[in-house]
Amino acid sequence: MALEKTKRLIAAAGTHSRIFRRIWVAVIVLPFFASAVLSACRQQDPPVETRVNPLPGIHKKYDRGPATCLLDVDKSEITIADRLELAIAVITDPGFEAEMPSIGEKLDRFGVVDYHTPPAELTADGRTKISRSYVLEPFLSGEYTIPALTVHFWKTGAKDTEMHDITTQALSIKVNSLLPQNLKEVKLHDIQPPVTVPADITPWMWAAAGGGVLVVLLVGFFWIRHRGRRAGTMAQQKIAPHEQAYEELAALIARNLIESGEIKLFYQEISNILRRYIENRFGINAPEQTTEEFLEGLKTHATFPVEYQDLLKRFLIHCDLVKFAAHQPVAEDIQNTVESCGKFIDETALKAADAREAGEA
Repeated sequence: MALEKTKRLIAAAGTHSRIFRRIWVAVIVLPFFASAVLSACRQQDPPVETRVNPLPGIHKKYDRGPATCLLDVDKSEITIADRLELAIAVITDPGFEAEMPSIGEKLDRFGVVDYHTPPAELTADGRTKISRSYVLEPFLSGEYTIPALTVHFWKTGAKDTEMHDITTQALSIKVNSLLPQNLKEVKLHDIQPPVTVPADITPWMWAAAGGGVLVVLLVGFFWIRHRGRRAGTMAQQKIAPHEQAYEELAALIARNLIESGEIKLFYQEISNILRRYIENRFGINAPEQTTEEFLEGLKTHATFPVEYQDLLKRFLIHCDLVKFAAHQPVAEDIQNTVESCGKFIDETALKAADAREAGEA
C-alpha cells in the first residue's frame, strides 16, 4: 500500500515538473518572439527620409541635353514687408558654356533690390556650374508672377552658330497684406485733452538776456536754412523719388498703426508720404499748404500730369475726412488707400522713365 502511494507521488511530481518547464520556456521564448515580430513590423515602415517634409519654397529642375537649369525660390507666400530670394543655377557638361537670363531693375511687379553672382565652380562629376541670386521686393499685396526665364548655352567656340536655350516655367507668388481683415474690433483713440503748462519765468529771463543777439540769430538761421534746403535737395537726388516713397510706405505699413487703432495717424502719414513724393518728383515745394491750396497750386505747374489731378484730389480729400471729420474707414477703404498711393507713385515713376528714354532716343 505504501509502495503504491509512493509511485503516485513520483508520477505527480513528474507531471508538475513538466508543467513548470513549459511555463519557464514560455517566459523565456515569448519576449524574443515578440521582439522579432515588432522588428519585422518596423522594417516594413518607409524610411525616415521619405517622411521628412520637403524644403519650403519652390524648387524646379530643367534638363536639356548637356545642360541643367535649377530654379529656387525660398518662399511661395510672403507679406508686403518681406523679401523674396530667387536663385538660378546652370550646370553644363565639359566643352559647353552658358549665360544667365537678363534681369533689370524690375522682374514683372517685383523690384530687384540686390543680386549676387559667385564665381563659377566645378561639381563633383566634373561639370561646370554658374549661379546668380536675386533679392526681390513686392510693393502691393496680391498675386505676383515670376515670369518664364530663358537660359542660353552652347558648345565652346560655337556661340554664334549653335546656341540652345532652356526656358523655365512662370511661378506664382502670393503677397499678403499686413492690414487686418476685420476692423470692427479696432478702436480709435480719442484726442487727448489739453495739458496745462506751469508758468515759468526762466524763458523771460533768457529772452531778455538774448535780445541783443536776436537779429544776428535770425539772419544766420535763414542763411543756414537756405543752404540746408539746397544740400537736402542734392542728397535726395541720390535716391530716386519713387524709391524713397516706396521705402517710406513699406516702413509705415510695418508700424502696424491700423492694428493698434492709430488710423488717423496712419492716414496723416500716408498723405505726407505722397506729398513729399510729389515735391521730390515734380519740384513742387509746398510743405505747409492745405489740401485745397496744394491742389490749386498743382494746376500752375506744367510738370505735373493733368490726368492724375483727379486721382490725387480724391486721395487727399479721403485722407482729410479721416483726419479731420471723424470718418471711420472700413478695411476695404484702407486697402484702396494704400493701393491708390502705390499706383500713383508707380505710374508717375514709369512716366518719368519713359520720358527719359524718349529724350535719349
